[in-house]
Amino acid sequence: MEKKYTPMMQQYLEVKKNYPDALVFYRLGDFYEMFFDDAKIASNELDLVLTGRNAGVEEKVPMCGIPFHAYKNYAMRLVQRGYKVVIVEQMEDPATAKGIVKRDVVKVITPGTIMDEGTDDKNSIYIASIVDYQYGYGMVMVEMSTGETVVINLNHQTSSLLQTLLKNNIKEIVVNSHFNEKVIKDIRELENIVISYCDVDDIKEAYLPLCDKISDQRLRSAYGMLLNYLEETQKRMLSHLQVVSIESEDAIMAMDYNTLCNLELIAQNKNKKESLWSFLDKCQSAMGSRLLKQWIEKPLLLKEDIEQRLDRVEFLQKNFLVRDDLREKLANVYDIQRLIARIAMNNANAIDCLRLEKTLKEIPDIFKLLDNDIFKNLIDVDTCNDLYQMIAGVINEEAPVQVRDGNIFNPGYDPQLDELRKIQSDNQDWIVELEAKEKEKTGIKTLKVGYNRVFGYYIEVTKANLSLVKDEFNYTRKQSLANAERFVTPELKEMESKLLNAQDKMVKLEYAIFTQIRNTIKKDVHLIQDVAKVIARIDVFQSLAMISSENSYVRPIFNHEKIFNVTDGRHGVIERVMSEGSYVANDVDIDSKNPVLMITGPNMGGKSTYMRSIALIALMAQIGCFVPCSQANLPIFDQIFTRIGASDDLVSGQSTFMVEMLEANNALRFATENSLIIFDEIGRGTATFDGMAIAQAMIEYIATKIKCITLFSTHYHELTFLEDKNLGIKNVHASASIENDDLVFLYRIKPGRSNKSYGVNVAKLAKLPDEVLNRANVLLEALEENNIENHLSDDSLKEVPVNSPSVVEKYLDGIDPMTLSPIDALSTLIELKKLNESR
Repeated sequence: MEKKYTPMMQQYLEVKKNYPDALVFYRLGDFYEMFFDDAKIASNELDLVLTGRNAGVEEKVPMCGIPFHAYKNYAMRLVQRGYKVVIVEQMEDPATAKGIVKRDVVKVITPGTIMDEGTDDKNSIYIASIVDYQYGYGMVMVEMSTGETVVINLNHQTSSLLQTLLKNNIKEIVVNSHFNEKVIKDIRELENIVISYCDVDDIKEAYLPLCDKISDQRLRSAYGMLLNYLEETQKRMLSHLQVVSIESEDAIMAMDYNTLCNLELIAQNKNKKESLWSFLDKCQSAMGSRLLKQWIEKPLLLKEDIEQRLDRVEFLQKNFLVRDDLREKLANVYDIQRLIARIAMNNANAIDCLRLEKTLKEIPDIFKLLDNDIFKNLIDVDTCNDLYQMIAGVINEEAPVQVRDGNIFNPGYDPQLDELRKIQSDNQDWIVELEAKEKEKTGIKTLKVGYNRVFGYYIEVTKANLSLVKDEFNYTRKQSLANAERFVTPELKEMESKLLNAQDKMVKLEYAIFTQIRNTIKKDVHLIQDVAKVIARIDVFQSLAMISSENSYVRPIFNHEKIFNVTDGRHGVIERVMSEGSYVANDVDIDSKNPVLMITGPNMGGKSTYMRSIALIALMAQIGCFVPCSQANLPIFDQIFTRIGASDDLVSGQSTFMVEMLEANNALRFATENSLIIFDEIGRGTATFDGMAIAQAMIEYIATKIKCITLFSTHYHELTFLEDKNLGIKNVHASASIENDDLVFLYRIKPGRSNKSYGVNVAKLAKLPDEVLNRANVLLEALEENNIENHLSDDSLKEVPVNSPSVVEKYLDGIDPMTLSPIDALSTLIELKKLNESR
């Protein structure tokens, strides 16, 4: 027999049926309640007490709840754990509702659609839709809290797709129901990425102006799919979405997620040590901090764009008084990118509008400070002065968080509101007078007239004075307390009606006026977004200028000759945490004749720091920042590849060596002559001879085939003979010395090879037992006598035969799939089959 639940529970189950993959927050009075399995999950995740509710059936239904005014924090905690949260609101006043109160879904909060539920101000969270071209992926990303929208084209490798998801902090993806299940399985193995589905890809007319730049129909399909999913979850138009930006591979340096981690560019969690981003971030606004993070993740490739950034940084570096004034003004700027998004989504309160007003007030002064040729094009935007004049002085500085609590506007803004306030003020005076009159009439000095939301206005008399209350006073008992009785009189009830009526009218009027102002601001959403972008850029420029000034960084110059020449190069982040003057700077001299540096030397001798410093100098230069050295003449790198560190990929069960080979393979396959490769201790994850052979083969391949600037550190100092083979390989080493039988690190990178790795000496620093150290020295001498270096150097570099491409492969190389009609594609397939059969 089917269970018969109460009408309220049936209403809940109807909602839940449509959202089986989400936790439903169901509004009941002043609480959001959760039932059944949702309640069990929420009680466990949020440390809530699990109770039961009578729901018309024999057994109680599991239930837990949270106060409605505190739901954002609870929802955020659940979403951060990968859950979706459905918010179900009461759509009518329970006091006036006939029968069961109408309820409906007003919003679905998902990991990718977080807007104002307590997000990190400096971090961006994206939701992305993905379409599979069969020979590539198209991706559309949206940052919901700002409306930023980006389109990316990717090759058809799952690894590229996964790297892009990780690198862009994408927390949720939207795909159609036919998407490749194997790829879905791979994505599920990534941490905290939720997969959602949508098969509707039509683009509503209102959004068409935003996607004019997208000509490819499949990308338009991805955009439409994401829009429909977002509208379904947000239950409203997305009027804050910005014009689509198409990410061009020709304008941005490519780095994969591993490189971001290996170079410690962005802290991956709150417990992570300092990163380049945290080091460079002297921004005064959250908008600037977020933009700086994007610049670090996506350095520029076009020299003219880099030079324009450097011009602006240089101006602010030299004009420190302007920079100081700018910082002072920017300190008064709020995060209007996210603020205007809340206004557009009708989530903003009076405080948001007040912050918008204060920010707009600063814009003209900020632009005035930068009124010169260097910043002219940047600040050529509407300052929204008309909007500022409309809202200036309107909002009360003490406005409440909730827009339905009243007290939003300053006196004098609205005559009708002022009149209602006067009525309420007069009536409040009447209450004070009533209390004085009742005290005199009754002789009860402790009598007071009070108010609470449940019982309204009352006259309170302590029990010790109850005998003084006479029938002729016309007091009617309203509430009994432990130590007092509360009464009403006809006169007080009449005044209560007037007071509450005035208060109710006042709150409704204030809300109506506020809604009107918010709707007016919404009309200028895109103008405000344009101003916000400019302010964010200015904030980043002053931040980079401040860092450059404080640390005596220099402006880099660029060349096209593959020359990397740096004097006194330093690792800015490490230098800051060291005591003053203790960091050892190093020169770098790389040219096109010898683009590969083979770096040898002891562990802890500074090899990794040296390589990272070179990568960071290149990267800082290409984001438009001055660099930590005395002089820098640099090439512009199109990509940076790194293999640094030795941690197993435990999630996918891959060993250190396998991870090492996969990362190295990425560089060997995709690096160009204009790339930068950093390989630290390649081959150490396997047997010595295997590792040495692989390391030699890789460095030979890079030197003879790719010919890009490469930093290759190794403990196989036997490989240093490769310098003599005229392959473009040059030896340098991290110097060290032995003083009184103790190893002393000099942290100087000097020309030439290191004669030994000092491994036993490092072991001595680690305080290994003397017996172990003595035995190690004996074994080391025996091994060195059987020197394998001679075997390596005698083996001349042989050209390994490479299989020539087949007829089919040559035929495929001449085909452009984008130009084929369906009938041409079929004909081509038939021809390929014939060629394959004739081999």
